[in-house]
Amino acid sequence: MNKQWHKKILFFWEWNRLEKILLLANFIVTFTLLIYQCATGKASDWKTFVAFLANICNIVSVILATKKHVSCFIWGLLAVIGFGGVAYGSYVMGNVILYWIFYIPAQLIALYLWRKNSLNKIQVNPTTIKGWQVVVSGVAAIGFIALFSWLETLQQFQSFWYHDKPISYSTFTFILDAAVLVLSIVMTVFTWCRFKERWFVSILVDICQIALWSAIIYHNGINDISAWIMVVSSITMMVSAIYGVFNWQK
Repeated sequence: MNKQWHKKILFFWEWNRLEKILLLANFIVTFTLLIYQCATGKASDWKTFVAFLANICNIVSVILATKKHVSCFIWGLLAVIGFGGVAYGSYVMGNVILYWIFYIPAQLIALYLWRKNSLNKIQVNPTTIKGWQVVVSGVAAIGFIALFSWLETLQQFQSFWYHDKPISYSTFTFILDAAVLVLSIVMTVFTWCRFKERWFVSILVDICQIALWSAIIYHNGINDISAWIMVVSSITMMVSAIYGVFNWQK
């Protein structure tokens, strides 16, 4: 085995043009948003700085995942810690549960499982989902989305999670938050199992994330730069997921 494999994976020397363009374009747009916030005198908003760093780690993680590289979960762990902080600061508690309570241990589990089922502990071997697994996953996802979105509208739930802070998000926003949480859990389980179909679920998650953070921008105003970075990150992830659909068929 080439002893320099880790350098090639972590420092992008073997990335193709599309992968480099995705990372560079994302960096330029999100860095511009960061500079804009500082220029408008709002540099004290810590969420934007955390979102920027987490976003870069996340894009690297997703692109490495499309290449079937086990190291994607190291970058992913850094990303979910940061995104959880942004969600907490934005009072999006479904995302907080997703990133801090679920994704942190999930990244470590996935790292173990992929290393166990990989070629020289570098690239994983994909598998294909069965029909009954699709049906069970779909029914369970719809049920849990309905349940969690209903819970988020309850006054008792909001008082507990938001520490009695008045929350005026729409019901649609709560549904999107629940959809992101539940579909991300489904996607993670598919990732553990190395299913090629995990990329289709990833696309659904990214669409819901784009809609969710766009709704938050509408609610908080266009100067919510951390939310804009979350939107840009989700768009880049969706493009990467589409790329992953084709790359995992090879």
